Amino acid sequence: MTTITYANGASVAEEDLSLTLLQISLKHGIPHVHVCGGHAACSTCRVMIHEGLDHVLPRNEAEQRLAARKGFDPDVRLACQTKIVGPVRLRRLVLDDLDAEIAQAEQGMTSGREVRLAVLFSDIRDFTPVAEANLPYDVVHMLNRYFLAMGEAILGNGGYIDKYIGDGLMALFGLSGGAARDVCLAAIRAGLQMLDRLREVNGVLKQHFNVEFGTRIGIHFGDVVIGQMGHPKKMQFTAIGDAVNTASRVESAVKVTHASLLISETVYDQVKDAVRVGAAVTTELKGKHGTYRLFEVTGIE
Repeated sequence: MTTITYANGASVAEEDLSLTLLQISLKHGIPHVHVCGGHAACSTCRVMIHEGLDHVLPRNEAEQRLAARKGFDPDVRLACQTKIVGPVRLRRLVLDDLDAEIAQAEQGMTSGREVRLAVLFSDIRDFTPVAEANLPYDVVHMLNRYFLAMGEAILGNGGYIDKYIGDGLMALFGLSGGAARDVCLAAIRAGLQMLDRLREVNGVLKQHFNVEFGTRIGIHFGDVVIGQMGHPKKMQFTAIGDAVNTASRVESAVKVTHASLLISETVYDQVKDAVRVGAAVTTELKGKHGTYRLFEVTGIE
């Protein structure tokens, strides 16, 4: 006899441990979505094991295939395939038909995981006058040339391009893990290479459009929640949380300095023995309380 406790407070006792978690739920009248009928052809019966993961048997072949395709963490299991040998506490991740639609649309990245990442924001200085003074086709061409160069610097340092926001972009570093110092250095290295590549881009833009871009780059390190978000027909993997907001505010703070690349004090504490810094700025950040110490990075030792 063992106990299965659900996040809503329900608890059931089961003696037949040959049953899967889905079968146990249904046997005891616990509502449990299972669109494919319990054949590991969807992920709508999935659960998150909060306690007792060591009482859960390893994934079978069918669950392994689906977990790899969906990018599930070890504590996210298919209830229709999972059996236990002792008590567990779990949460059903799909509760109704709308949840099921979202679950089936998710691909490749586990939703709802907290990690520590370096977040980089960049933006083109005074881009609006450039857009207004040039033909739409030329504006798109210039931006794509710029994003190509910036993206190569990010990808070349293990970063993930999260999104483009007008003439700005957001990138994440550390999705594959790594020590905080290494993650922060990768983000800084990408930022410095973005500045180097911008000079090359500006050579082309100056020659063909008589335009040169300036850029602002801000980097912060902290806890974020990652996952796929949005409408089931247009879901996007992204990060949310205070660290993302802070990184955006650090980038905005570049406006009031002569710097091009600023890092937060949190990042600086991780890498201060490895970078060359210029100006140090103490400033308020929009939407944040108190003052923040920011550091201009000019190079890596």
